[in-house]
Amino acid sequence: MKRLLRSFLWLILPSAAVFVFAVLLLLSLYRMFDVQGAMRTDAEQNMLWVLHQSQVAALRLIETVAMAELGEAGPEELALRRDLLIGRFNLLNDGPQRRFIEQIGYGEELDQLAATLAAIAPMIDDFTLGKGAHLREALAPFPAFLGRAANKAMVTEWNELGGRLEDYRTQLNQNILSLIGVMVAGGILAITLVLSLRQSRKHNYMLRREQDFSGLLISSSGEGILAVDRDARCSLWNSAMATMVGAPAEHAVGHRLSEIAGFFDVEPVRQGLANALAGKTSQLTVQPLFSRDHDRPIYVDLRFFPMRHDDAILGAILFMYDASDRHATQQKDAEDRERLEELVAARTRDLDSALKREKSAADLYRSFAAMVSHQFRTPLAVADSALQRLIRRGPRADSNEMTERAARARSAIAGLTRLVDSTLAAARLDAGQIGARREECDLNEIVRIVCNRWRNAAPYRRIETRPTAPGQANVICDSAHVEQVLENLLSNADKYAATQSAISVTLHGDDESMFCDVHNTGATIPPEDRERIFERNYRGANSEGAAGTGLGLFMARSLARMQGGDVTFLPGCEDVTFRLTLLRFLEPQG
Repeated sequence: MKRLLRSFLWLILPSAAVFVFAVLLLLSLYRMFDVQGAMRTDAEQNMLWVLHQSQVAALRLIETVAMAELGEAGPEELALRRDLLIGRFNLLNDGPQRRFIEQIGYGEELDQLAATLAAIAPMIDDFTLGKGAHLREALAPFPAFLGRAANKAMVTEWNELGGRLEDYRTQLNQNILSLIGVMVAGGILAITLVLSLRQSRKHNYMLRREQDFSGLLISSSGEGILAVDRDARCSLWNSAMATMVGAPAEHAVGHRLSEIAGFFDVEPVRQGLANALAGKTSQLTVQPLFSRDHDRPIYVDLRFFPMRHDDAILGAILFMYDASDRHATQQKDAEDRERLEELVAARTRDLDSALKREKSAADLYRSFAAMVSHQFRTPLAVADSALQRLIRRGPRADSNEMTERAARARSAIAGLTRLVDSTLAAARLDAGQIGARREECDLNEIVRIVCNRWRNAAPYRRIETRPTAPGQANVICDSAHVEQVLENLLSNADKYAATQSAISVTLHGDDESMFCDVHNTGATIPPEDRERIFERNYRGANSEGAAGTGLGLFMARSLARMQGGDVTFLPGCEDVTFRLTLLRFLEPQG
């Protein structure tokens, strides 16, 4: 702290001398420029000459009037003398001359004489002998006024000149004092410079001694040490560093570290040196160093420190020592931990697999039970209806009717069998046990089968179909799954459609997909329910009083997505419309 205070006090005197030197020099220059400007003669303010010329012009005009009365001067000469006097008066009334006249208090008289001169101008143009006396009387005040004004101007200019000379004297004295101050400040600066040179030599001598002692310590250290200057050039390279890097000191000192070895050009080392040059201390541990004399790397620890002098950063110093033994120990510990983690991970995978199998089985049973309770009712109702009618008809039923009723019951039972197989397959697909069975199918045929089956199950509901052209509805799907999706959509449409209204099933598509839109009239789905109607067991606000478990739309979308398709609600359509989307079957290109 005391050293810093002495350095600060040592800087005060030369700094003050430099400041005083600059201020006095600028002040002297300012005064000199001021004197130079004041010494210039302002021609526009030399009023004595102007007033004298005006007085002469007035006297000449009076003289010419008298000569005209004697017949010795003509009208042209009178007009000339009049114009000369008017010109002189115009000059007196212009700019700085006018301001000077007003300054000495003759502004009003000048205006009166100017008015008189304008008034007698016509008399001069029409001069007659009888007008001579009147003209001379009117012109008589002009010479007297101009004489008084000239006297006053001369006195004023002499007074101003005396004042300016006094100001010049004062400013010259100030300049002399300023130059004396400049000389004193220069002497102080010269003395300070000499003392600074002596102090610098003393510091250099002490620094050389410290460098010799530091060099002895560094050269005898078993730790690698190097130093760089502000330009990142090596200024110190001890023998331990030469051994580890494989580069002697004569090949290192004076060169950039990146030129000595590629190790110093890697990002962590380069960043550590940059931080040290910025005044920050840092360290790196277990860094691989490939020496020129060894095929295998050694591992080193690095510490970076800034080199300071007072508050200035002169460079950076790096300490490096061999940490290969510690690295080998860490490697062995890491390998042991890795083997242990592999054993734990393998055991965890076994446990997760067992848990997933157990969960899949539970989900399979739960999904199968939900499917049975919700989806199997329709084909069972169709078979039951056909068999009941056959029983009621009894002996009255002919062979054709019995065949038709039996065929209808068998069709429903066959559909139920396919549904059971598809349900088990879907459950196994959810459990990750099987893959989806996808093949080319005619969506027109699937829609026809499902709609006919539904007409038999619900003869009270009219179902209208709009198929596409034959051969234009081939899709990639599992036909049993698609039948189940359409059954769910028709069941949902029948449940919420208005009484005596029809359900429409429309097929259309684009280049990549086929769309099957199932539309029914009735109350539309509220906006807040549209995003949740496809959730498991969710029933919207409009389902109150309607039978159901909330699984139909969930299962329809799940089955469609298993096949690369989807089931969506179309909010822009009138009433309620659900769309089944499936991928088209595209013929392979030859």
